[in-house]
Amino acid sequence: MKLWYKQSANNWNEALPLGDGHLGAMVYGNVRNEIVSLNNEDIWYRGPADRNNPDSSKYLNKVRKLLMKQKVTQAQELMKLSMFGTPRDQSHYEFMGELFIDQIDVENDEVKAYQRDLNLDKAIASVQYQINDIEYERSYYISKKYHALVIKYQSSKPNKLNLNLQLGREKRFSDQVNKISDNSIIMSASAGGRNGTHFKVGCSLIADAGTVETIGETIVGRNLSSATILLTSDTNYSQKDGDLDCQKNLNKLSAVDWEFETKNHIATYQKLFNRVALQIDESKIDEIPTDKRLEQVKNGQTDLHLLQLYFDYGRYLLISSSQPGGLPANLQGIWSENTNPIWGSKFTININMQMNYWMSGPCDLSEMEEPLFDLLDNMRPNGRITAKKMYGARGFTAHHNTDGFFDTAPQSHTIGAAIWPMTVPWLCTHIFEHYLFSNDKDFLIKNYPIMKEAALFYEDYLFEYNGHLVTGPSVSPENRYRLADGTQGNVCLSPTIDNQILRYFFSCCIKSAKIVNDSSDFSQKVQEMKSKLPETKIGKHGQVQEWLEDYDEVEPGHRHISPLFGLFPGNEINQDKTPELINAAKVTIKRRLENGSYLSHESRNDAINSWTKTGFVGGKRTGWSSAWLVNFFARLHDGDKAYEELTGMLKNSTLNNLFDDHPPFQIDGNFGATNGICEMLLQSQNDYIELLPALPSAWNTGKFSGLRARDNIKFDVTWKNTKIESVEVHGEPDSNLNLVIAKEHMIDNQEFKQNILLDKSGYQAIKFN
Repeated sequence: MKLWYKQSANNWNEALPLGDGHLGAMVYGNVRNEIVSLNNEDIWYRGPADRNNPDSSKYLNKVRKLLMKQKVTQAQELMKLSMFGTPRDQSHYEFMGELFIDQIDVENDEVKAYQRDLNLDKAIASVQYQINDIEYERSYYISKKYHALVIKYQSSKPNKLNLNLQLGREKRFSDQVNKISDNSIIMSASAGGRNGTHFKVGCSLIADAGTVETIGETIVGRNLSSATILLTSDTNYSQKDGDLDCQKNLNKLSAVDWEFETKNHIATYQKLFNRVALQIDESKIDEIPTDKRLEQVKNGQTDLHLLQLYFDYGRYLLISSSQPGGLPANLQGIWSENTNPIWGSKFTININMQMNYWMSGPCDLSEMEEPLFDLLDNMRPNGRITAKKMYGARGFTAHHNTDGFFDTAPQSHTIGAAIWPMTVPWLCTHIFEHYLFSNDKDFLIKNYPIMKEAALFYEDYLFEYNGHLVTGPSVSPENRYRLADGTQGNVCLSPTIDNQILRYFFSCCIKSAKIVNDSSDFSQKVQEMKSKLPETKIGKHGQVQEWLEDYDEVEPGHRHISPLFGLFPGNEINQDKTPELINAAKVTIKRRLENGSYLSHESRNDAINSWTKTGFVGGKRTGWSSAWLVNFFARLHDGDKAYEELTGMLKNSTLNNLFDDHPPFQIDGNFGATNGICEMLLQSQNDYIELLPALPSAWNTGKFSGLRARDNIKFDVTWKNTKIESVEVHGEPDSNLNLVIAKEHMIDNQEFKQNILLDKSGYQAIKFN
């Protein structure tokens, strides 16, 4: 349950993350010159803006006619003029600053027995080391109750701690640092741009011995035996004209019993983290530091325990970066080291943020998904403006990014991504999936109006073409095709992913309408639209066709495998009903992998520099795209391929602190891989529940507890030599479920396919002997 190291972090990508969903920190663990990088989910550049291109709806039909005539180049040039946002970019997320803690009179070469770790079971980071005959220990955590970073320094001998504390923001982006009292300072700063978020960061030092005073902008502690450092922040994100209460918050923190609060912190966190447990390896290899174990994997060794740790780390990161009442996890969760991070560290909603939350249902962390629905609801006012100005439509829409101010206009000048109004229905499917996993009807009733308004947009947006209702202008993110005359294009009409998303979304709407007893004609209208969408086709290579026409791909190895949305996270491609599409999906993946590659570790800096300039990457397997492949292979019941892809992620796209490396760091790969492991062990998308549907041969023996299927059914399962030994089922009293176990996991080698009825307490145990 620990990430641990024998040295401090050399850079931000080796630091250890802490968070409570609102406040984030990255702990370096330096002995003499400690750095803690700080984040606050509210710190965004510029502020709200209407960026909708006023000429969009005027030229919409002309763009569509050009696409119908396959005049792709002309259509794209007109779109660049009339449909790109003005200005081109949304607001971006910014880091908050740094806390510097200097331990005076200590030389690094004197340090012995150093260890730095992150305890996933307690959400506490620690540092231990010895200098001469004195043992020093530190602990770091973020209190969710108080939104405060709490750092405790201790020494084994009294009066041996001498500390200097300072606050900064890349040395030049803070407005001022003021002394508040003898033991407290406050840094004031603001995110860039007009109306950017203003914020303050406060820090106090509390000691039980020695002296503490503030000199200039530095808190000075001398001859201390132990010290507690408290840090909090406040912003005007929610109330632009409100006062920042940082000093008041600091005063409150000084009166807290932090020994008691530490226990409360652990208990609060464990209520979420301990819902699920996984064991696929029983070996005791904790004596090997995490970075060394990762290095061994990169050199070809097997380490099942590291994969198990990676699974738990994903759950830890979601709990730490997304909490009810706040913003959802962004492209980097909550952790960013820059004032202008790559891709703005925004909410990328053409797969990346959706991937962040795939695991919330199976890992029984539904509360962590609430910020996603709040964001979706907050996008509606801006989305109505975008729908009207850009498409002359009712309802609301958005494109492939949004930000902390819920911007819905197109982001960037990347033609292969920017004009894609399919993100809202994809996000809305999360509403229905949340209901399926939780059985929370009140939740569905509350959020059903969002789904209805999203569907209203498509009543006006979809148009007749060759006997179908089609989308357009659109893209298959972020891929390009080639026409017969050699012309290359991104923009098209009704790519396969659009139709699959809309079928999935419309099905969710129809089922939701029945559950909430909607007596209007809404279901009928949605059903009519659904029936006229183009069907998923098989192309000339035997692949799932990516576009409305069977074009050649410019990049057959492209990282977005968009035409397989219907395999995962959708379910229209499945063995029961569409075996021919299952075979086509296998061909699609095979062609992608044969023509793509992992980024080599040596090339990551070149890749980052390139992507900073271009905004996108071509035929390479990035961290998140590998995670998507894990989920694809799981749905295809190919456990060994899913395991191979997971191992590939550790080898090729994982940093020493186990962050997913796009590159650079992007958290969706962590979250997507965690969900992929869930899909390998438990699936429930086809009206029955299947245990161990994609168990790799390497996971010969193991067990899990608490994994959740749709209908809020939770399972505890043990297996040995690939054969299931016991199953415990927890659900609603007197409920029933269809349970399927493949014959290869049964002791008698006979498929298990039964209806299971839970007892009055909602429990059933099944033994296999």
